[in-house]
Amino acid sequence: MRNLILGIDAGNYNAKTAGAYGVDIYRTAICDWFSRDIVDKHGDDDMEFELNGRRGFAGTIAANEDQFGVTSLYGDTKAHEDTLIRVLLAIYRYTSKFFLDIDRFSIVCSQPIATHNADEKAKLRDLLRGTHDITVNGVHKRYTIEEVGIAAEGSVAYLANPQLGEVRIIDIGSGTTNCATIRDKRHINTASDTFNFGMETLANNASLAEVARGIIRATTSLKWRKNDVVYACGGVASDILPLLQAHYTRAKLLTPYLRQLDGSIVTLPPVYANAVGNYEVARRTFR
Repeated sequence: MRNLILGIDAGNYNAKTAGAYGVDIYRTAICDWFSRDIVDKHGDDDMEFELNGRRGFAGTIAANEDQFGVTSLYGDTKAHEDTLIRVLLAIYRYTSKFFLDIDRFSIVCSQPIATHNADEKAKLRDLLRGTHDITVNGVHKRYTIEEVGIAAEGSVAYLANPQLGEVRIIDIGSGTTNCATIRDKRHINTASDTFNFGMETLANNASLAEVARGIIRATTSLKWRKNDVVYACGGVASDILPLLQAHYTRAKLLTPYLRQLDGSIVTLPPVYANAVGNYEVARRTFR
């Protein structure tokens, strides 16, 4: 294999990676490095990294140890250094998990629908493409990302389980909620948008019911109808689905299907929808 083709969903809460060998997920919290008197293990995704002179911790350890209480950069763009760190760590974890001695990659990542424009895509592509030296848990790695594609979050999840006709997709993230309309396999801009709220950005620990009401209000403004075919994905999809069904009576979970190297097809939870969709774009584009 000349290089490894991956779909990476580098979210603010979790990074999900999909490829021919399977999937991986880790907590994307990042904090500055500090000297530890007591070295506890916080989770299987604990990582200490150094990139371009920046030292820090990532994973569950960062979520627990961040002294400033802010472990992620939220917003409707991903063209910043934290995304580069998340993507390189996702590559490190994937190649380690499946014992792959590969250092060249073609990847597709995703950007919120609202900022899926030429300028923002170019910024993210330029950030990720090239050769990067990163040290993770004391091990130096040099990765070359040869090709980068940028898909639209939520919309690309459609490719994880394509359907005929018109489909609405609600992709609930930690920082944003992407609401996409796909009609006859085409993205419909006027009925799709990104809303700047997610499970980690709402004030006063808003309940799932409040989040669901916010999503329903936002999507009805896009002229979505109560009897539309609606698919929910993201980490809280299973929990919020009954609340969405109170309005969207035909709402259901988006179940991703991943085709693996041996030809088998595995069924995955909705949290992997964007990663699998990204991988579908990648494997069709980078051959």
